[in-house]
Amino acid sequence: MNYPIRMRIIILIITLLIIVLSLSINRTRVFIETIYFDMTHDNKDIHSKEDLLEILNGFEMVKRDKLPKEYLKSSKMGMDKYSRMTQRMTFYKITKKDTYKKIVGNLRIKNFVSRDYMYYNASYQSDDVIYWGIKKEILFKLLELKNILEKRNYNFYNIKINSGHRTPYKNEKVGGASKSRHIVGEAIDLKIGDINNDGKYTDEDKEIIINICEKELIKDKGGLGKYPGTRVVHMDVRGYKARWNTY
Repeated sequence: MNYPIRMRIIILIITLLIIVLSLSINRTRVFIETIYFDMTHDNKDIHSKEDLLEILNGFEMVKRDKLPKEYLKSSKMGMDKYSRMTQRMTFYKITKKDTYKKIVGNLRIKNFVSRDYMYYNASYQSDDVIYWGIKKEILFKLLELKNILEKRNYNFYNIKINSGHRTPYKNEKVGGASKSRHIVGEAIDLKIGDINNDGKYTDEDKEIIINICEKELIKDKGGLGKYPGTRVVHMDVRGYKARWNTY
């Protein structure tokens, strides 16, 4: 059907307004759910490995081969190119409500889950299962980073999480590498803010994080991606040394 140019413009404007309104409603809902969860739960910041493990140990775990067949298909973990890579993974069975629990400092589980259809389709009050394929070792490293920063009077709370675990489907959607360590839950991408408390973000803030990861945290036991020109630093616990300085 051929619409006049004016009608096309009107349709485009209406579509954009619907998208903006939808995003606004979603942010408002998440904001309200966050406040409600904190009011109804003892959701303290996490400062120790013992407290972190207490949360993780409260979740049932399931091996990849025991995941529902429809989820293996929709997440693409059942595809030949990803099947071998993910075959030894285990997953935490959580609900949408569980994603509001703090897991490292003030960072919540929802910051580390794969944001695909299973996450978005689950509602706060439902018992719908979300499969979280994170390795606890990468959370331990992030906790260690937090504690190092605080001992040196730096500000961990100006770090955000760009990405944690990603299913192969989600990884493809964001343009991740085909063998990304995010797929197997061994990686996180940090978005760096004002770490040194000088009131602004500069390259110095990012260098603080990179130097700690290089010399004290990751060393030769994992990957470190510097992503020049951005605020992002990738860290992972793949078990051997890997470095890259591209984006």
